[in-house]
Amino acid sequence: MSLGKISKVSRLCCSCGVTRQFHTNSKPLLFYATPNLSAEPMKRRKKVDLSKVIQSTQLKIRKMEREMRKREEKFGRTLKPVEEITGNIAIRRNRDKLRREFEPLPVEEIERRALLVKEWGHYKNQQHFTEEKALQKAINVQTKALNELRMESEELYQKAKQIHEGDIIKDIYKSLTVL
Repeated sequence: MSLGKISKVSRLCCSCGVTRQFHTNSKPLLFYATPNLSAEPMKRRKKVDLSKVIQSTQLKIRKMEREMRKREEKFGRTLKPVEEITGNIAIRRNRDKLRREFEPLPVEEIERRALLVKEWGHYKNQQHFTEEKALQKAINVQTKALNELRMESEELYQKAKQIHEGDIIKDIYKSLTVL
């Protein structure tokens, strides 16, 4: 291409759509296209009437209270009041002012707490091992008793092996009431 043709092409700016354009530079064979940008101008913000906002929030609260009353009639349980669910807005705004600043702990206190955590871990580990040992001992005694029962009578052995669902539920209920 001659320089005259390139200069004519470099002045060329074809618009494809609204925002996509095709450009050339003065250097030969250097064509590029801009990406398609689909932006829109920003819309004007509408002026918000504070009384309408308050009215709409009150409507929402009344609607939630109606739904809560319906649920209470249906299920028979009382739910939390709406004010407790949303919380106090003034407290939420002043949250940073109300937050207390804590002084850093001294090194001795940090070390004491670390030792406490280690001791607690050791205690819980020992408790786990003793429970495991007791459980294993109970299982060994039970299998030994079942084997001796099998030598006495196969019929009694089969009955002893059967699972009694009522007893299991009672045991679970007892363990939950202990906790």
